[in-house]
Formats: sequence, C-alpha cells, structure tokens
Amino acid sequence: MSSTARIDGALRTPLLGPDVTTVFSGGWSAAYDWVADRVVAAGAPRRIPFPAPFDRDLAGALPGQGDFSAFHYVFKDDKYLRLRASDGLPDAAPADTAPNWDLPPGWTSVDAVFAGGGAKSRFAYFFRRDEYSRFDWTTNARSPNYPKLFTPNWHATGPFTAGIDGEIPGLRSFGTKAYLFRIARTVVDDDGHPIAAGLGRTVSAPIYARYDYDSETFEFTITDPFEVVAQWPGLLPILDAGAATDVALDWVDRTLAALGGPVTPAIATACRHHFAMTGTIDTTVIRARLGEIRTRLNDIPNAFRWTPGLRFAAQTSQGSFTEVGDIFSTFHGPSGRAAALIHEAVHFTFGAGPDVPEWSGATIAGVSHGIATDPGTGASLGAYADLTTAAALTNPSSYAAFAQEVANGEDTRFGAGRPQE
Repeated sequence: MSSTARIDGALRTPLLGPDVTTVFSGGWSAAYDWVADRVVAAGAPRRIPFPAPFDRDLAGALPGQGDFSAFHYVFKDDKYLRLRASDGLPDAAPADTAPNWDLPPGWTSVDAVFAGGGAKSRFAYFFRRDEYSRFDWTTNARSPNYPKLFTPNWHATGPFTAGIDGEIPGLRSFGTKAYLFRIARTVVDDDGHPIAAGLGRTVSAPIYARYDYDSETFEFTITDPFEVVAQWPGLLPILDAGAATDVALDWVDRTLAALGGPVTPAIATACRHHFAMTGTIDTTVIRARLGEIRTRLNDIPNAFRWTPGLRFAAQTSQGSFTEVGDIFSTFHGPSGRAAALIHEAVHFTFGAGPDVPEWSGATIAGVSHGIATDPGTGASLGAYADLTTAAALTNPSSYAAFAQEVANGEDTRFGAGRPQE
C-alpha cells in the first residue's frame, strides 16, 4: 500500500551537517541528506527526543529567525516548545501557541506549521482547516489581513485543495521550494501500484506536491503511492519502520503479559497453530525468546538501515544488522510491516533454523496459498502446519503470527500472505 507515514514536519539539523533535514512522522524521525539525495542510513529511525507530549504527532516545526535564530520551535495541539538549535534541547517550558504567535481569534490549535522559503523566507505559516495565517519574523506579529483561504491564495490543485498535513523545506538549489504532504486514499494492486477502483485495495498513503515560493505556484503533484516512495530514497521505508516497531512492540508486550498468567484456551489454541504444541502447554521457551525479540526491537535503530535496490522487504545478517528496502513500504501495510520486524528480530537473535512463512500451504483471509520454496535454491520449505515444535521454536514467522493471535485474539497472519494490510 506504499507508505503510511504521515509527514508532520521537518527541521534543518546543523549537528548532522549543513545539508541535512530531520523529518518527523508520528513518534519517529529520520534524517534526509539533500546532497546525497537519500535518507541518512545510520541511526534511523530514531524516536523523537523531545519531552512529552512533543515526542509524537507534531503539528509542525519552525527554525527561528532574526533575534530568535538560536532557537527551533515544535508545535502540538495548542502548545509549542522552544529548543536550542545547537543541541535540540528545550530552552523553556511549553507555552500557548495562540497568544505568542499572534494567531487569529478562535485559533486555539493548528493543523500544520512550517517556515517560508525564497521570497517568503521572513514568514512562518500556520494552517487550520481551510485557512492559513502568516507570521512575520521582522515585526514579530501576524501579517495584516490574515487569515486567508489556503486554496485560492496558494493556487492549490487536485487533492491539495483539501489541505495539507505537513511540509519538508527544500535546501540548497531547492531553497525556494516547499514539499507539501498529505495522506490521501487511493486504490492499489498487491505491489502498491495504482489501479482502477474495484480491482485492488483502498489504502491511505502519503502524496506530495512541490510549491515554489517565488513563483507562487504548485510545480507538480505526485499522487502515485509507489512513486512517492521512490522519489524520497529511503525516507518513507525508514519512517514506516518506526511506526511498525511501535505496533510490533505492542503485540509482543501484550503477548508476554498474557503468557504471564495461566494458559487459557485462547493461548493453547495459538500454541497449537504456531508451535505445534498439544496436551500440556509449556510456554517457557516462547516467553524467553519473545523477551529477546522485545530487546532487539527496542534497540532499533542500532544495527538497522535502509538499503537501495534490496530484493526483499527486509533481510537480516544474524547478530550484525537488519536492512529494509522500498518493498517494505510498497508491498506491506502497517500490520505486515510489524510482522516483518518481529520476523527479522528472530533472525537477528536466535532464528538460525527453518524459515517457513506463515502462509505456506495455508488459507489466510479466504485465500489459499501453495507451499513456499526457498528463494535461493527453489527447494520446498514444506507447509507451515507441518512444522514440528522444535522447528517452530526457531522459525521467525511462528513468533510473528503467534504474537498477533495472542495480542489481537485472532489468527490474522499478517505478512506476505496479506499484501497491503
């Protein structure tokens, strides 16, 4: 379904270099290098380091100007937080946005905030519903005659007439540009390409448009979810990995909590489905290995990276690193990505045994699948249901599917057998 990352905002990051922008999405961030034109591979995705509630779902971010150039500002709901630009640490307590940024009457919160560029560099823009307000750094006040309607004044076209979610400011030769993002609904095939309504799955994915401040025009709009991933090398797969880590940890934590009590009929059923356990159920090994999985997931971004041209959604060199490719975003949906990260965490820690996918020889969501084969040799891997307990206890997909069933109360088996979910 392509990415599901909602771009909330971005800030230039001097600590990482003069040409690097940190992009925020949900509770995670990733650095983008405008010279290399790709995500910064090391140290991503990284949890947003600001104190709660500014550690996730920001409305936007601003670099200070003039007398305030030593500061950055992040916004959420009706508050903002001032940070030192030099190290990103808070400089003051959170404060009310409306009075301090001269917002129009009745504006108690904003949907998006970002800085102007090019001929509009002296301004900051605040968006709420179909209107926007403009703050002038030189006067420390709202520009006269604001707010105004967004669509006619920005000459917005296509889906962007409905507004925006966030922005990434252009750098270097793109300094007059704003890259405006929003989440839009579209229909895609299993590989994430747009397809006619009724022939695929309806998904919500990011689209973007490039706006030029000097010419005051929308230069182009990209609405193909697959192409959006390709146009920002590595950025969206890395941000998707952050959100997937949250989902995976939630499944694992809830499963471990459930396994801390007596073995219920639901747990016994899940153990039979995924570990071939019958009769007396002993979850000692499962609990220990889920603990290892949780430790690995919590260790991201260490030993984690995006790799261009990767033939798989993700792959792991045991004890060394995990890498994701564009297919991680374009083929999988949010639940499939979470399942993939649990799968790779097993490979990273203890899973050196069989690698039989949860769909092999199974019927999932009404779709029957054949027997999986080894992608390298073509040899049959056998049916998932035929795994022995000993083999299942080292099988990566067994832990991903088991955690889903215990946490969600249903044998969902999100993963390669359920593309775009």
